[in-house]
Amino acid sequence: MTQMVPTNASTTIVTASNHDELSPIEAGIMDACNELHAARQQNDAEAIEIFTSTLFTLLDSYDATDGEDHPNPAWARANQRALAYSAMGDLERAVSLELTALKYADTPRRREISSGNLADRFIRLGDPQSAIAHFLDAHEQSPDSVPVLMTGAVALFDAGYTDQSEIIFKTILNNPSLLNPNSELAAYLEIEPRTRKVAQSLESGLRLLAKLRDMKLSRGEQS
Repeated sequence: MTQMVPTNASTTIVTASNHDELSPIEAGIMDACNELHAARQQNDAEAIEIFTSTLFTLLDSYDATDGEDHPNPAWARANQRALAYSAMGDLERAVSLELTALKYADTPRRREISSGNLADRFIRLGDPQSAIAHFLDAHEQSPDSVPVLMTGAVALFDAGYTDQSEIIFKTILNNPSLLNPNSELAAYLEIEPRTRKVAQSLESGLRLLAKLRDMKLSRGEQS
């Protein structure tokens, strides 16, 4: 029998499938968001203050340049501000901003990003059913996206659909191109606590963790 574990958490990680698609300010926002998530997880008050201030400064610069001349600033500005509020722990505000961004998402990639972000935030709000709805939309836009698949696996698991969550891990396990110890997949499994807990509760998830660990050991890297 699969053991259910609670996976709702107030923090997460922020990744980009291709860093070349990020502007300099967007890259700075992503880094500051990850630092703030880590600081909040560690209850580091000084770091929380520093990176919250950093994010507001970056957002002001981003707004002042219309998203660094982004081709769709209405989507980009709402999306980036939602990332920041998510890192600050204001999930309701982050959801509201991302729903605004979703209205302006004019490409499959932008819709995938916004829907995937919404799925993550609804998981953290303890609403896996809403998370699943947004996961399905993101998956339709990009069925091979690792962040989307990992978010979907957690949402399905939290909603009690363990067989479907198992299928996602099994699919990834059978895709050699994704099994890279320095990949987004490894980051989610090693750093993101909810994803790791789910993986540790499923047969295919345990096999995936073991395979990545063995690959790192074969390269002489520490786990």
